[in-house]
Amino acid sequence: MLTSASRASHFARSAVFLPVHAQFACSHRQSHTHSRKEAERPNSDKAGQQITNADFRSSPAFPFFSKRDAKFLFTATRPEQYQRLNLPEFTFAGRSNVGKSSLISAVLRSQGLVKTSKRPGHTSTLNFFGLESSAYPGQKLTIVDMPGYGFRSRDEWGQFIMEYLSKRKELLRVFMLVESKVGELKSTDLSFLELTEQYGVPTQLVLTKTDKLKRADLKMVGDRILRDALDVAPTMLVQKVIDCSSKTKSGIDVIQEEILRASQIIV
Repeated sequence: MLTSASRASHFARSAVFLPVHAQFACSHRQSHTHSRKEAERPNSDKAGQQITNADFRSSPAFPFFSKRDAKFLFTATRPEQYQRLNLPEFTFAGRSNVGKSSLISAVLRSQGLVKTSKRPGHTSTLNFFGLESSAYPGQKLTIVDMPGYGFRSRDEWGQFIMEYLSKRKELLRVFMLVESKVGELKSTDLSFLELTEQYGVPTQLVLTKTDKLKRADLKMVGDRILRDALDVAPTMLVQKVIDCSSKTKSGIDVIQEEILRASQIIV
């Protein structure tokens, strides 16, 4: 673990070399976070309901994603393989079988683009995807699918991921997925939050498969994991839990909007 002094030094070095969009993100982190009393969750009235095209059209993210072009770029296991990319970057992480691949495909509106491993927990690469839109010429983003954690040991999985989290200046946010039906943060989730807190990476919780829960239960679960996450990552946690379902598409537009706002494509 980094000491307070070395962590501060690391943050200072990162701020100097961050690109403009990343410097903005660092300087405006307080605008993405709130005190514990102000911690919020989006209205979950639509949890479990099928989202229509009309719902998507009303989203601020619709113009960008309705004309998006998403494509697979490459896989990587070493920094030199991805360091040439200097675009705003967003990573999706979570335990194995949390529904990450389906969720990313829904966010990119490109079914089948994100492949899943035949053996859960055995994906060992970072998968990079490019995202742009003809509605916003010149505005490009990178989406990263991180290996699922929970099956592999920290020694085997952790070093590779820690290197990415600690040195990736372009990384504006990690969306950490938690299966709503599980109802709590596991030890591996808490360990991952410790890393993002340690390395100064803004992290947002996403509850997946919310169509399987009743609204009252969903709110209880969301409040619990937000409270537990704040104990581990009090400064880097974006204190707004997103309720999401790849099946009904509920919450997908919220993730899309968060991506566009964090990268300043929309304000």
